[in-house]
Amino acid sequence: MFDNSEGKLTQGRDQDSQPEKWKHLNQYERKYLKEVMQSYDKIVQDTNDWFRIANCYQLSAEDVQRAKDYAFGSGVSKNKFAPDERMVEAWHRMALGEGTNIDEVLLRHEIFESNLVINQGMNQKDAHDQAQAIYPWSILIQQSKNQ
Repeated sequence: MFDNSEGKLTQGRDQDSQPEKWKHLNQYERKYLKEVMQSYDKIVQDTNDWFRIANCYQLSAEDVQRAKDYAFGSGVSKNKFAPDERMVEAWHRMALGEGTNIDEVLLRHEIFESNLVINQGMNQKDAHDQAQAIYPWSILIQQSKNQ
């Protein structure tokens, strides 16, 4: 079996065990967030969604692919991201061409942040803060919940 986050062959791991990219979570987080983690893995396995999303939002396919890997793939373990069901839902809507304005803010946030971290070498926290100042997805999503 292959570990999609790094393309390495993984032996002796059954399908119910959690991928290496989630090793930074404790056992309770892994148990509680198992379904969301599996959704992240499904997003990583989809090789066409980033292209559809890039076309829909008239963005660079390279930027969208980088943001996808950063938010759902190899960036997860490197930056110790916790899985977020709202991000999964937003990505699915965008992949189906049904994204909302707030979903687009998330996409642009992740593109901007991943560029700062991956291409410019900025640390994740500072990059996130800069992205949040321009594309405040987490604030917008919270505001939409309160309405």
